[in-house]
Amino acid sequence: MPSNLYYHDKSVKLEDKKKKYGHESCVLWFTGLSGSGKSTLANLVETKLFDLGCKTHVLDGDNVRMGLNSDLGFSPEDRKENIRRIGEVANLFAESGTITLTAFISPYQADRDAARSSCKDRFIEVYVKADVQTCEERDPKGLYKKARAGIIKGFTGIDAPYEEPAQPEITVDSCKFSAEECSDQIVSFLVEAGMIPASLGTISTLDKRKTIAIDFDGVIHAYSQGFQGLDNAYDGIHPGALESIQALHSQGYRLVIVSSRPAHIIREWLSLHNIKDYFDEVTNIKRPAAFYIDDHAVEFKKGESDSWKRALTIIGAKI
Repeated sequence: MPSNLYYHDKSVKLEDKKKKYGHESCVLWFTGLSGSGKSTLANLVETKLFDLGCKTHVLDGDNVRMGLNSDLGFSPEDRKENIRRIGEVANLFAESGTITLTAFISPYQADRDAARSSCKDRFIEVYVKADVQTCEERDPKGLYKKARAGIIKGFTGIDAPYEEPAQPEITVDSCKFSAEECSDQIVSFLVEAGMIPASLGTISTLDKRKTIAIDFDGVIHAYSQGFQGLDNAYDGIHPGALESIQALHSQGYRLVIVSSRPAHIIREWLSLHNIKDYFDEVTNIKRPAAFYIDDHAVEFKKGESDSWKRALTIIGAKI
C-alpha cells in the first residue's frame, strides 16, 4: 500500500444520512447455491423496502460480472477477487446510507468473512438454504444440466464446494417457504433488529389538497371475476377509469393507490395496462388525501360506467 494515501473525511456524515432517509444502512449479503433463490429474494426484499420508502440498491452476481468484474473467471482465485471487489463496493453503497442487497453464490466462508470485514458492523449474512437436488430440479439457467454434461467445470455444488455459513444473521429455507414468505422473514428481521423502524412508510406530510387516494379492486381493476388471491390481478380496467385517471393526472392531482395487495403485484398490472406513469405511489399504508375513491362508497358502484363520472363530479374535476 503506497504511503502517500490519506483518508479524506466526509462532510456529510453517515448519521446525517440515517436521519434523512429514516433508516440504518447495511449490506444484506445473500449467499447460497445457484438456483436457491438469491436474486429472486434480493429483488423482492428490495421491492418491499423501496415501497416503505427505503433507499436501496441490488448488486447481482451476473450483472456485476458483466461489468465491473468482466475480467474475472471462475477459478478459486478469481472467485476470491470477485467477492473482494463486491465487498468493497457494497461497503461504499452502505456508506452512502443505502440498504445494499448482494446476490452472490460466494461459496467460501473465508471470502464471506473478508466481505464482512470490509463492511464492518453493517454486514448481514442471509443464507438462502436449499439442497443441491432442489436447486438442480429448478435449474432456472440450465447450468446444472451443463455441469452434469461436463460443459461447465468447477460448478458449485457439483464439482466445486459450497461452504455453508457458520453463523449467518438470517437463514431462510427456500425449499420450505415461498419467496413471499422468505422475503417477509427478512424484512421482519430488519424491523426487529432496529435497522428500519416499524413506522417507516407512514407519511403524514403529504399535500392533502392535491392527493387522491384510490382503492384498486373494483375501482381501477374491474374485479368482475372476484377476489382471486393477493398475488394476482387477472381482470381488466374498470369502466371509465382510464379516462378519469388521465383527466385527474393532467389536472395536477397526485394519485396514490392504497390496497391490501402487495404493491409490486399492482405495479405489474399497471405496467401491463400502460397506466403506471399516472400514479405517484402504490402503497399498503393509508395516506392523507383530499379524496378517497373506494368501491364501497355510496357514490361509487363497482362495475357501473357512471361511477367514475360521479366521483370526478364530487372532486370537481372534469374529463
